[in-house]
Amino acid sequence: MESDLMFEELIVDVPLVMEPEQWPECCIYRVPKNLRQINKEAYSPKLISIGPFHHGKEEVRDMEKLKVRYLKGILVIEENEAKIRRCYEEIFDISSENFVKMVLLDSTFIIELFLRANDKDKYKKDYMSRRNGDDSFFTLASEYFTLYIKKIPAENNKVKHFTDLIRYSRCPRSELKFKDRKCDLYSATKLHAAGVVFKVNDKEGSPDIKFEKSQPLNICPCFTCLWLLNWLPCLKCFWCLERMQPLLKLPSITIDDGTEGLLRNIMALEQCHYPFEAYTCNYMLLLDYLIDTSEDVDLLVKEKSIANALGSNEAVASMVNKLSLEIVEINSCYADLARDLNAHYNQCCNHNMASLRSIYFADVWRGTATIVGLIVFGFTFWNTIRPYVIK
Repeated sequence: MESDLMFEELIVDVPLVMEPEQWPECCIYRVPKNLRQINKEAYSPKLISIGPFHHGKEEVRDMEKLKVRYLKGILVIEENEAKIRRCYEEIFDISSENFVKMVLLDSTFIIELFLRANDKDKYKKDYMSRRNGDDSFFTLASEYFTLYIKKIPAENNKVKHFTDLIRYSRCPRSELKFKDRKCDLYSATKLHAAGVVFKVNDKEGSPDIKFEKSQPLNICPCFTCLWLLNWLPCLKCFWCLERMQPLLKLPSITIDDGTEGLLRNIMALEQCHYPFEAYTCNYMLLLDYLIDTSEDVDLLVKEKSIANALGSNEAVASMVNKLSLEIVEINSCYADLARDLNAHYNQCCNHNMASLRSIYFADVWRGTATIVGLIVFGFTFWNTIRPYVIK
């Protein structure tokens, strides 16, 4: 039998860096098709291409010349080529020489760009200068992206790349736990009608969300004076009155033309690399529940939870609602928060008080008319029964 079997030894040369394996270093992903098809432009570079995903595309080809001009000297990075390739989810059919050249140009360009942005006066006359600053690369990157960073992460060794840096800066406190439940919540206007007061989180740069109720409200839900604050907004300066209301503290978020692209890329990273710690995805899904219509946006803008730089409340509502499309919520770090808010909304007492506020104390004029009407009714009633009471 053995003589009838013929084995031919085949030698297949598969370099280590080309093996289709999910390496531990992998942290850079191509955006999944279901997310990309919603808004393709949000995931495509407008000016500069960094890395192999968009390398060589015509729309960013001109800036390759600028990278060459930024390049000063020759650096050897061949020994790190395999490690760099393993950071990417996909396998690229790029020769070793071209890959090293691409990484060399990109890294030199980034370093020089950060240095120039950090000290513009120094580079005003000298187009190419030495790199002898005292700042670390992490500090330079944090300063360059300062418009998008909420707070600088304390543990910079965990940051994998620039998108990850911005994500880390927006993560809530570490003790916030994820629950195996999804977030389901009423809209902002409905919660506000049920007595919930929206406030900006006092802690600067904090992305935490908290729902607070005073002890009297836990004992007696009807013990609220929101009708009084709606009638006379000037009374809000007395913090003790506002503290008696159920407070939902939200981080302030600025929404402008660049917000959608920024958030989409962070959310895509979380869907691929942090599916069980998707803080930004959870936050945007929570915001999607709070915002159904432009009236919800108007309320959050008035309470300074949203800074609307788009100009249109309808545009903000549409953007927030579209951001959550095709996002898979495996678990939620706001499940307990949503449960407490829903329980507050579902209390009959809060519904009744909401009706009274909306009908009789919606604003200062309606509230004043209600009070005057009650006073007139009181005098009329007294004059009616006074002959029978006083003899």
